[in-house]
Amino acid sequence: MKNLTPLLLGACLSLFSCQTPVQDKKEAKHVTTSPKEAIKKELPAENKAKLIKGSYTIFAGKGEDVSPSFISYAFYEDNGQLNVWQVAINDLIKKSLFRKDGVPVSKDPLTVQLIEKSMNDFKRYANRSKPEYEMTPSMTDEYTIDDAHKEFVTLTAVSSSYEGGAHGMYGTAYYQFDKRTGKELVLTDFITDIKEFNRIAEKYFKKSQDIPVNVSVGSKDHSFDFWFENDQFACNDNFYFDGKSMHFMFMPYEITNYAAGTIEFSIPMNKIEHLLKLH
Repeated sequence: MKNLTPLLLGACLSLFSCQTPVQDKKEAKHVTTSPKEAIKKELPAENKAKLIKGSYTIFAGKGEDVSPSFISYAFYEDNGQLNVWQVAINDLIKKSLFRKDGVPVSKDPLTVQLIEKSMNDFKRYANRSKPEYEMTPSMTDEYTIDDAHKEFVTLTAVSSSYEGGAHGMYGTAYYQFDKRTGKELVLTDFITDIKEFNRIAEKYFKKSQDIPVNVSVGSKDHSFDFWFENDQFACNDNFYFDGKSMHFMFMPYEITNYAAGTIEFSIPMNKIEHLLKLH
């Protein structure tokens, strides 16, 4: 899903300008505002919107061929006063919920009832769509929210699905939203020099995959055949921060074959701090 559900179903990751407040002309020449102070003043006031958490499970199929599907959710109760980033998170989750082909995204606020309805719609779909000699379709989604960062919030979506064939799809998507605008942020919103950043990141990617420093990521001299454009390593938009490191994940089929699974690696923060725009 980046939007993760469609990405997983289709083949199986995004993300933050400061403006000094207008002041009285008589006072302006006596006042100086640092960039960090300007950012702080632009951030929205803390919103006490209730965070709704829970889970819901359904079972589709018959007899021995019963498949569970599961959702673990976290979203903000719509009190009519949500911050823009809270609205953005709710909207992304709502768009990710299962709905039948041709059915538009609901215009109603995200609620537990809407989530449960989507799961029961999937149950009816799974019971009707079971491929002969194959398992009953299933899906899982788990959402968590990290709003501890000063300037942005991270929504993590862990998903898997099976709709027939040799195997299902799975992966984890990390979404970053600007707390000032609600905009979904990508890597270039965080990094001042992408070329330099990818040069640093490539070292840690190679280390995670046991690729010698002097061997190209496009070389055939290592375990997997990586599919980077022009054989040049580049990070994707699927990342998160944990305080000590910046972590990246590539989905199955994104840069190599399915057998490799998800490809993950981390970059220590002290190696890239000088390139970061947002924290």
